Amino acid sequence: MLAINLSAPFFNFYMLETLDIDVSWVTIYSSLQAGANLLMLILWGKLADKIGNRPILIFVGILVAVTPLLWLGIGVTSLDLWLWLPLLHILSGGTGAAIDLSSNNIQLGIAPIKNQSIYFAIAAAVAGASGALGTTIGSFIVQFAEFGGLLGLFILSSLFRLAALIPLMFVQEPTR
Repeated sequence: MLAINLSAPFFNFYMLETLDIDVSWVTIYSSLQAGANLLMLILWGKLADKIGNRPILIFVGILVAVTPLLWLGIGVTSLDLWLWLPLLHILSGGTGAAIDLSSNNIQLGIAPIKNQSIYFAIAAAVAGASGALGTTIGSFIVQFAEFGGLLGLFILSSLFRLAALIPLMFVQEPTR
């Protein structure tokens, strides 16, 4: 969550401030992302049942890590506004669905029988705190031009997102 929230809260800001896109279009793009998330849950659920959650997390994790870098090439041409930005939001929504579903499935599989409520409470608290920390760190980085501003933040977030995949290599998915 820290790696995701380093940059994710700033994509809308980037569209509004840097690309000078009207707020109504930013809202439409965000709605596309939410819709893709809902629709892709079905596909990811069926795929997770067939191949497992860990392979999905690894594959989609790489896509999620690359996503902030895709923002670097977005401009204000009509092709970007009508094709690339909607596709980027659909990609973000679809990959977000895979991450949420698969990571929750793995947590359900490895949660101890005893004290499950404590396990899930701690997992949610760690995710929430690290997400808040990511947003806070990201906001400090954006303020300093010597760190590259928003574009530097997007690159840093991609690197952190890739690094977050390393512990996943050691996760053993519970057998079904």
